[in-house]
Amino acid sequence: MRRKAFKNHILEHKTTNRKTRLSQKAVVDERDAENVRLMMPYA
Repeated sequence: MRRKAFKNHILEHKTTNRKTRLSQKAVVDERDAENVRLMMPYA
């Protein structure tokens, strides 16, 4: 699981539906899983 990008700042012009979708979690692709695991500090 990972957070989605583009929901850190400049939220005024984004619609409520768009912000809600960006708040949901996303699944890390299996091809990226090893790289994500290596980037995590205590994995």
